[in-house]
Amino acid sequence: MIAVIFGGRSCEHDVSIVTGVMTLNALGKKATGIYIDGKGDFYIGDRFDEIKTFEKFSAKGCKRVHFMPNDSGLYDDRGRRIKTAEAVVNCCHGAYGEDGCLQGLLEMSGIPYTGGGVLASAVGMDKVIMKRLFQASGLPCVKYIEVKADEFFDETYAFAETLKKDFAFPLIVKPVNLGSSIGIKVAHSFEELFGGMRAAFAFDNRVIVEQALEDFIEVNCAAIGECDKGVEVSQTEQPIGWTEFLSYEDKYLGGGKGKEETKRRMPADIDEKLTERIKELTAAAFKAVRCDGVARVDFLIKDGEIYVNEINTVPGSLAYYLFAGIYDLKTLTERLVEIAKNRTANKNALTHTFGKRVKSNGIKS
Repeated sequence: MIAVIFGGRSCEHDVSIVTGVMTLNALGKKATGIYIDGKGDFYIGDRFDEIKTFEKFSAKGCKRVHFMPNDSGLYDDRGRRIKTAEAVVNCCHGAYGEDGCLQGLLEMSGIPYTGGGVLASAVGMDKVIMKRLFQASGLPCVKYIEVKADEFFDETYAFAETLKKDFAFPLIVKPVNLGSSIGIKVAHSFEELFGGMRAAFAFDNRVIVEQALEDFIEVNCAAIGECDKGVEVSQTEQPIGWTEFLSYEDKYLGGGKGKEETKRRMPADIDEKLTERIKELTAAAFKAVRCDGVARVDFLIKDGEIYVNEINTVPGSLAYYLFAGIYDLKTLTERLVEIAKNRTANKNALTHTFGKRVKSNGIKS
């Protein structure tokens, strides 16, 4: 079976359900849904391909399951093998699903899984480490500073003085390890900044403060492939109908009450030179974090200057819509499974033990 895993113990739980249900419907009978509830328990059950199943989820009639080390089987609480996983399509967004945790579990079981490996997944969720790798690879990023909770609450005055010296309002505050624009605040004063940071620290012990751009446009682009081989780059998209940044409501709840509807323009309304540069940077960002599968890279453009904002290693809807005319969700998912199997096969072909008869210099004793 192809297992589609979604949900998870994350603030992005509901978004993950949407991606998972879409993918289950695209793959049809060949796929089995595995839902991770808010506590972190894994379930299989009927009608997991329907959103309404999860509006008020009940474990009644479902079966709690788990994976085992060095075993591709799916087991119930009594230790009975229920199914065998040929591969996993990871549709989990956020903590414990997108950040390397689920990837590590599947690595231990030896099951191929879609998306980035443990390293790429962890880096892709950590906005500070991500930006350091981007900068080390020569990719342009806006100016930023990392702030830890104890530093902020114990040394607020020193923090404010640092900002006065090196930054100017507006500033943007983000939890380091969250996506879907959760916990993000644009601040135009110290009062707004400190309020935004207190809110962000409710989600993470580390916060990133960036120099916010004004009168900019956001452009997104995706890449699919294997890090050490060629990658395909998608068309560009430009979210419109908003001002400072896309909030969670903008992205997933239709703009929220009283807000202008958020739409997407594809391809983005930028000239050919900027488009080509965006595509080059998308492939470069994909390789910088050593990603596999599919990832979406988000950019900011101000006065013709391009800044890499972040990479999403499990993008919403698996970014299939960006590949319109090349892949639909079914064929894109099948391609992701193929990439996952190739990666696992290549890893399995390596030597994983060190023979007693081989010295460190490779000469047999």
